[in-house]
Amino acid sequence: MQIECQFCHIKLNIPDNKIVYGQTLSFACPSCHQKNNLTLESPPAVPAPPPPPRPEPMASQTLPPTPAPTPPPAPPKEAFVGGPAPEMAPIQLEDIGEGMKMALVAYDSEEIQDLLYTKLSNMGYKPVMAINVRDAVKQLKFGRFRLMLIQEDYYGATLSSNQLIRAVNSLELSIRHEMFIAVIGPSFTSLDDLTAFSLSLDTVISTADIEDIERILISGMGHVQKFYATYNEMLLQRGLD
Repeated sequence: MQIECQFCHIKLNIPDNKIVYGQTLSFACPSCHQKNNLTLESPPAVPAPPPPPRPEPMASQTLPPTPAPTPPPAPPKEAFVGGPAPEMAPIQLEDIGEGMKMALVAYDSEEIQDLLYTKLSNMGYKPVMAINVRDAVKQLKFGRFRLMLIQEDYYGATLSSNQLIRAVNSLELSIRHEMFIAVIGPSFTSLDDLTAFSLSLDTVISTADIEDIERILISGMGHVQKFYATYNEMLLQRGLD
């Protein structure tokens, strides 16, 4: 504690442990050598720290909603053009229900695939979408299809190089006669029997008429049924059946 000499008024520092409050403290001033008698009644008041400032009231605010997390992008679909096809089990006979009509679709446009799936389902078929040329050929060998739709330029093919048309025409006659084969392309006139006959197909369909494919298929199948009815009748007459 700091005190002041009562005579020469020099400032003196007295250790706190030497001070007893309520008793007289006697000491000789080291400067003027006068005897000082000092009585301290109570310890000096320590000023209290100022109170912390009151927080300002927050303005009423509406917090924006937390945005939903963005889902990760879906992996891009692989276009199986010239590359290896993924392993895909062919349709087994036990997977085909009794009376179920199977249809194989070889088209590389997802939009057209969706359209054909709906149209064929409405006709009572179970559509199967081929992944690529190799998968279509595999399904053709192992599946029992009543109908097959082939895109003329399937994955960049031309009419003369279309491997699916070749694969269809290489089937055994007993299997081939149970199938109705139609090729869809922009260069065709729908139900052109001459063009279909030259390609050994059942019918051809113009891409422009694909929305009306149900009526075209029904009409084409009717022509084929009449043809084979006449054909089978001739075989019976000649005893070749």
